[in-house]
Amino acid sequence: MAAELGLTIAGFGHLEDMLKRAIFALERAGLDGNIHERDFRAWLGRMDHVAADSLGTLIDRLDRALTRARHPDQDLKAQLDEVKGWRNLLCHAAWKPLARGDWQPAFMNTAGEVFDGTLAVEDLRAIRAMTLDSARRAARVIHAIEEGSTWPAGE
Repeated sequence: MAAELGLTIAGFGHLEDMLKRAIFALERAGLDGNIHERDFRAWLGRMDHVAADSLGTLIDRLDRALTRARHPDQDLKAQLDEVKGWRNLLCHAAWKPLARGDWQPAFMNTAGEVFDGTLAVEDLRAIRAMTLDSARRAARVIHAIEEGSTWPAGE
Protein backbone atom coordinates (compact mmCIF):
# COMPACT_ATOMS: atom_id res chain seq x y z
CA MET A 1 0.00 0.00 0.00
CA ALA A 2 2.77 2.44 0.89
CA ALA A 3 4.56 1.76 -2.41
CA GLU A 4 1.37 2.38 -4.38
CA LEU A 5 0.75 5.57 -2.41
CA GLY A 6 4.25 6.74 -3.33
CA LEU A 7 3.69 5.98 -7.02
CA THR A 8 0.39 7.82 -6.96
CA ILE A 9 1.92 10.87 -5.30
CA ALA A 10 4.75 10.82 -7.86
CA GLY A 11 2.05 10.94 -10.54
CA PHE A 12 0.80 14.21 -9.07
CA GLY A 13 4.27 15.69 -9.48
CA HIS A 14 4.37 14.56 -13.10
CA LEU A 15 0.94 16.10 -13.70
CA GLU A 16 2.02 19.43 -12.23
CA ASP A 17 5.04 19.45 -14.54
CA MET A 18 2.89 18.71 -17.60
CA LEU A 19 0.41 21.43 -16.65
CA LYS A 20 3.25 23.95 -16.36
CA ARG A 21 4.53 22.94 -19.78
CA ALA A 22 1.05 23.18 -21.34
CA ILE A 23 0.48 26.63 -19.84
CA PHE A 24 3.87 27.77 -21.10
CA ALA A 25 3.11 26.44 -24.61
CA LEU A 26 -0.30 28.10 -24.69
CA GLU A 27 1.05 31.41 -23.43
CA ARG A 28 4.04 31.29 -25.79
CA ALA A 29 1.75 30.60 -28.75
CA GLY A 30 -0.19 33.75 -27.88
CA LEU A 31 2.84 36.04 -27.94
CA ASP A 32 3.05 38.62 -30.68
CA GLY A 33 6.08 38.17 -32.91
CA ASN A 34 6.89 41.86 -32.45
CA ILE A 35 6.68 41.87 -28.68
CA HIS A 36 8.42 44.74 -26.91
CA GLU A 37 11.13 43.88 -24.42
CA ARG A 38 9.12 45.30 -21.50
CA ASP A 39 6.15 43.09 -22.39
CA PHE A 40 8.42 40.09 -22.87
CA ARG A 41 9.96 40.60 -19.43
CA ALA A 42 6.48 40.82 -17.93
CA TRP A 43 5.57 37.56 -19.67
CA LEU A 44 8.74 35.92 -18.32
CA GLY A 45 7.74 37.09 -14.84
CA ARG A 46 4.33 35.45 -15.24
CA MET A 47 6.02 32.25 -16.36
CA ASP A 48 8.22 32.35 -13.24
CA HIS A 49 5.02 32.41 -11.20
CA VAL A 50 3.68 29.43 -13.16
CA ALA A 51 6.85 27.51 -12.35
CA ALA A 52 6.18 27.95 -8.63
CA ASP A 53 2.40 27.35 -8.70
CA SER A 54 0.66 24.49 -6.95
CA LEU A 55 -1.80 22.09 -8.58
CA GLY A 56 -4.97 24.09 -7.90
CA THR A 57 -3.55 27.30 -9.31
CA LEU A 58 -2.12 25.45 -12.31
CA ILE A 59 -5.53 23.97 -13.07
CA ASP A 60 -7.12 27.42 -13.01
CA ARG A 61 -4.34 28.90 -15.15
CA LEU A 62 -4.64 26.10 -17.72
CA ASP A 63 -8.40 26.53 -17.87
CA ARG A 64 -8.03 30.28 -18.51
CA ALA A 65 -5.28 29.72 -21.10
CA LEU A 66 -7.38 27.14 -22.97
CA THR A 67 -10.35 29.50 -22.93
CA ARG A 68 -8.22 32.37 -24.29
CA ALA A 69 -6.97 30.03 -27.04
CA ARG A 70 -10.62 29.20 -27.80
CA HIS A 71 -10.19 25.57 -26.82
CA PRO A 72 -11.96 25.30 -23.46
CA ASP A 73 -12.12 21.74 -22.16
CA GLN A 74 -14.65 21.38 -19.36
CA ASP A 75 -14.15 17.62 -19.24
CA LEU A 76 -10.43 18.05 -18.61
CA LYS A 77 -11.13 20.77 -16.02
CA ALA A 78 -13.55 18.46 -14.18
CA GLN A 79 -11.04 15.61 -14.26
CA LEU A 80 -8.27 17.87 -12.98
CA ASP A 81 -10.50 19.13 -10.18
CA GLU A 82 -11.16 15.53 -9.14
CA VAL A 83 -7.43 14.76 -9.22
CA LYS A 84 -6.82 17.88 -7.08
CA GLY A 85 -9.18 16.58 -4.43
CA TRP A 86 -7.43 13.22 -4.34
CA ARG A 87 -4.02 14.91 -4.28
CA ASN A 88 -4.96 16.98 -1.26
CA LEU A 89 -6.26 13.91 0.55
CA LEU A 90 -3.39 11.59 -0.32
CA CYS A 91 -0.62 14.10 0.33
CA HIS A 92 -1.96 15.67 3.51
CA ALA A 93 -3.64 12.81 5.35
CA ALA A 94 -2.30 10.90 8.32
CA TRP A 95 -2.49 7.21 7.40
CA LYS A 96 -3.57 4.31 9.59
CA PRO A 97 -3.45 0.68 8.33
CA LEU A 98 -6.52 -1.42 9.07
CA ALA A 99 -6.59 -5.15 9.79
CA ARG A 100 -8.29 -6.05 6.48
CA GLY A 101 -5.57 -4.43 4.36
CA ASP A 102 -7.22 -1.10 3.59
CA TRP A 103 -5.84 2.13 4.98
CA GLN A 104 -7.76 4.89 6.71
CA PRO A 105 -6.61 8.42 5.84
CA ALA A 106 -7.39 10.98 8.52
CA PHE A 107 -8.09 14.19 6.62
CA MET A 108 -10.28 17.28 6.73
CA ASN A 109 -10.30 19.61 3.73
CA THR A 110 -10.45 23.40 3.86
CA ALA A 111 -14.26 23.26 3.72
CA GLY A 112 -14.27 21.23 6.93
CA GLU A 113 -15.31 18.01 5.19
CA VAL A 114 -13.89 14.85 6.73
CA PHE A 115 -12.96 11.86 4.57
CA ASP A 116 -14.46 8.90 6.37
CA GLY A 117 -13.76 6.15 3.84
CA THR A 118 -10.91 3.73 3.44
CA LEU A 119 -8.60 3.22 0.50
CA ALA A 120 -7.13 0.04 -0.94
CA VAL A 121 -4.34 -0.51 -3.44
CA GLU A 122 -6.89 -0.72 -6.27
CA ASP A 123 -8.24 2.73 -5.34
CA LEU A 124 -4.77 4.23 -5.50
CA ARG A 125 -4.13 2.59 -8.87
CA ALA A 126 -7.33 4.10 -10.24
CA ILE A 127 -6.40 7.55 -8.92
CA ARG A 128 -2.92 7.24 -10.43
CA ALA A 129 -4.41 6.16 -13.78
CA MET A 130 -6.70 9.20 -13.80
CA THR A 131 -3.78 11.46 -12.85
CA LEU A 132 -1.57 10.11 -15.63
CA ASP A 133 -4.44 10.38 -18.12
CA SER A 134 -4.72 14.06 -17.18
CA ALA A 135 -0.98 14.48 -17.76
CA ARG A 136 -1.30 12.83 -21.20
CA ARG A 137 -4.16 15.15 -22.06
CA ALA A 138 -2.01 18.16 -21.12
CA ALA A 139 0.77 16.75 -23.30
CA ARG A 140 -1.65 16.54 -26.24
CA VAL A 141 -2.31 20.27 -25.84
CA ILE A 142 1.41 20.92 -26.12
CA HIS A 143 1.81 18.68 -29.17
CA ALA A 144 -1.18 20.26 -30.90
CA ILE A 145 0.32 23.71 -30.47
CA GLU A 146 3.84 22.72 -31.46
CA GLU A 147 2.69 20.82 -34.53
CA GLY A 148 0.71 23.85 -35.67
CA SER A 149 -2.50 21.89 -35.88
CA THR A 150 -5.83 23.54 -35.16
CA TRP A 151 -4.44 25.81 -32.42
CA PRO A 152 -4.26 29.29 -33.92
CA ALA A 153 -1.99 31.59 -31.96
CA GLY A 154 -3.54 34.75 -30.60
CA GLU A 155 -6.96 34.37 -32.17
